[in-house]
Amino acid sequence: MRNINKAFTLTELLVALGVVGILCAILLPVIFNLLPNQNVIMAKRAYYAAQTVVADLINDEACYPDKTSSADNKRVGFDDGFGYPNCTLWGGSANKDTIETEGTDSTKFLTLFEEKLGVLPDTNVPVETFTTSADGMMWAFSSKSFAKASGGSINGGSIRLSVDVNGTDDPNCGSNGADYSTEFGSGGSDCATRDTGFDRFQMIIYGNGRMEIVDDWAKDAVRINKDITEDK
Repeated sequence: MRNINKAFTLTELLVALGVVGILCAILLPVIFNLLPNQNVIMAKRAYYAAQTVVADLINDEACYPDKTSSADNKRVGFDDGFGYPNCTLWGGSANKDTIETEGTDSTKFLTLFEEKLGVLPDTNVPVETFTTSADGMMWAFSSKSFAKASGGSINGGSIRLSVDVNGTDDPNCGSNGADYSTEFGSGGSDCATRDTGFDRFQMIIYGNGRMEIVDDWAKDAVRINKDITEDK
């Protein structure tokens, strides 16, 4: 009797490798497209973190007491800086002597915002640009003016909050050609022509608590998919 050794021939092995290669070429791009973009995830996280802090502050009666019923001292959200005796962190004679209203610098709001976000500076005067230690995102305030309600603005003025979701890593670009180098410095060299892969965006926080995203890519990042959530 003869022993018959069963094995793959070289031709069969090459055919199998070719099939595997074709499957990889087809499936890998699909898989990579399905993987979430890290910057998009961080943009969504930054927006909801800011939204939570703003909501907490504007509903904090100790820091921003409701005085809308007073005819001679009307307010819109953050445009009134009174209420420090009962406000954690902001209480104290020094602050009472130096800050009466939010005015044009919004120092009280900025200080409380950073405290709730977990990046409290050494003094009650916040730095303009700061980094959150937990996730490495960079934040920057600019155009800080919560105007008094008597100024005629129903929104109570506004400030701008810029975010770089991956810190100092490239590409350091926002959409629509923005690089926010004034806020963070070292904008990417290709921001003007880049149409994808952004990592910086800006939000407007109004004195009445409303928030608005400036950059289109960040708007898309936080937008809810109505095809999933709406009733059929």
